[in-house]
Amino acid sequence: MGKIDGKSIHTSLVKYLIPCMMICGAGCFVIESVLEYLYNWCNSRFIDRMGYYVFTSDKQSEHCILMLIGAAKYVLIPLWSVFCLWYTFRRFYRMELKAPVDVLKDAADKILSDDLDFKVESSCKNELGQLCGSFEEMRKNLYESNYELWKSLEERKRLNSAFSHDLRTPITVLKGYAELVRNFSGKLAPEKQSEILQKMSDQISRLEHYTEKMNSVQKLEDIVPDGKDTDLSEITAQLSETGKLLCGDRSFVFDTQNTTDEKIFIDRELVMQVFENLVSNAVRYSDGTIKCTVNAGYEKLFIAVNDDGKGFSDEALRKAWQPFYRDDKEENKEHFGLGLYICRLLCRKCGGDIEVKNGENGGGNVTASFSIKNHKSR
Repeated sequence: MGKIDGKSIHTSLVKYLIPCMMICGAGCFVIESVLEYLYNWCNSRFIDRMGYYVFTSDKQSEHCILMLIGAAKYVLIPLWSVFCLWYTFRRFYRMELKAPVDVLKDAADKILSDDLDFKVESSCKNELGQLCGSFEEMRKNLYESNYELWKSLEERKRLNSAFSHDLRTPITVLKGYAELVRNFSGKLAPEKQSEILQKMSDQISRLEHYTEKMNSVQKLEDIVPDGKDTDLSEITAQLSETGKLLCGDRSFVFDTQNTTDEKIFIDRELVMQVFENLVSNAVRYSDGTIKCTVNAGYEKLFIAVNDDGKGFSDEALRKAWQPFYRDDKEENKEHFGLGLYICRLLCRKCGGDIEVKNGENGGGNVTASFSIKNHKSR
């Protein structure tokens, strides 16, 4: 009996039982016929020529054999029937049930051990085959759920890393103001002290707004720019002063082109966040001088930051946008490798982009652009 691909376990079992009953019946007939023949043959030995049944003491052993033969059919026929049923069910299990049961058992063990990278496959077309299909659907759903959970955790991890990364620079600016006040304690005019305190208050307010914005999103891609009409001269002044504070002892050169007192529509917080990231990177890699150029034109604001360091390697030019990327040859391992990734994302959110290259005279050159036009397609 070979494997039978029935539509159901019930149908398959019936197809196995039919030949079983036929073989069982034929075997019972053979057993009974053979035992009947042997019984008649042995019984004939006790009949004499006159046809009388004769039993003597010397034939007692033969008489016991005759009695055993007579009783054998009541034992052999049930045994044969039980054997036929046992073999049939065993064959049915091995051919129809064992494979899908093993598949289901293996799948259950893997799911319990949180291993979902497999497929539940079975060639059976009966109910167990359908159950294997249901297990596969369950595995897919579990895999997708776990994958979405993993993505969510990774996004939260990346968001937290970006948040921690972006908090460093404003804190550095605040430290610079605090250091300035401490160094010139008692020597600053009241107007200058009031100006510094106002700038520190502006930085704190920006931190508060940025924290609220980051707490309201589930991933970096969810950040929505909050553009407002802003004086271009105010932004350039803030960029210049923030750049000086971030550069510290290094030389900071600030230049403006095509900048007037016009108003531009832009999210100042995101622009400052990008600028602070670019300047911080430039400080990390420069030998002593950082130059920043601000240019407004073609409905966009361009902020270019140059340093006089060794510039970007070929690998860095290709992979600088990747989150958590850090050059293996880089000595400074403290930063997260998120600066340019965050800058690019924020620039694109603001309708612009970012370009990374090496300067003509060496060093790194990074230019960020932002749309300054108020339109719905941003």
